[in-house]
Amino acid sequence: MPIHKIEEINTTRYLAIWHIEESIEELTTLLDPADTDKTIVDSFRSDKKKYEWLAGRVCIKSLCKVMGIYYKGLTKNDNGKPFLIESTAEVSMSHSYPYVAAIIDSTEDVGVDLEQPKEKLRKVAHKFLSDHEMVASKNDINALCVYWCAKETLYKICDQHISFKEQMAVEDFELIPQGHTIGKVIVNDILKSYKLEFRIEKDYILTFNI
Repeated sequence: MPIHKIEEINTTRYLAIWHIEESIEELTTLLDPADTDKTIVDSFRSDKKKYEWLAGRVCIKSLCKVMGIYYKGLTKNDNGKPFLIESTAEVSMSHSYPYVAAIIDSTEDVGVDLEQPKEKLRKVAHKFLSDHEMVASKNDINALCVYWCAKETLYKICDQHISFKEQMAVEDFELIPQGHTIGKVIVNDILKSYKLEFRIEKDYILTFNI
């Protein structure tokens, strides 16, 4: 089972990173999904989508086991936010094949995002960064990816359709392998701030709230 690690973030929050090496059949066996979920998986035309869908839920299932939560599957709201069935714990997932990340907290809202830095971020940066953030990024691909992941994390926490450029801000950060920044969100004239951790790994960049 090539799970990179399960990490205790604090007493109520755990993070898992998974590297997909299994076959679709092996992931299906690990998840043991309900018939309705099997139907969903079978409906995907892309094998990559099947891998990510299954591995994400295997990741969540692994975290539930650590926290003593009986995993009965996931459901989603109209915004696509996942929720555990028959549990009040909060969860979030992200995937960039062949990696999957998941986070769970027994009481608080959580968000996680994992991306592989790609050149296209430079082409679309103006769409999700403020003028200040554009300058601060220095067009560095890793910095751009940290900004993107941070704002994706905030989006998942807030569970609302908000503008990455106009309603979110990420404070300046030092581009180091493991660091922290503050993410801010303005919704209905209310400002909320979240402490975010980012990790720049060899093959991907990860952010989550702490």
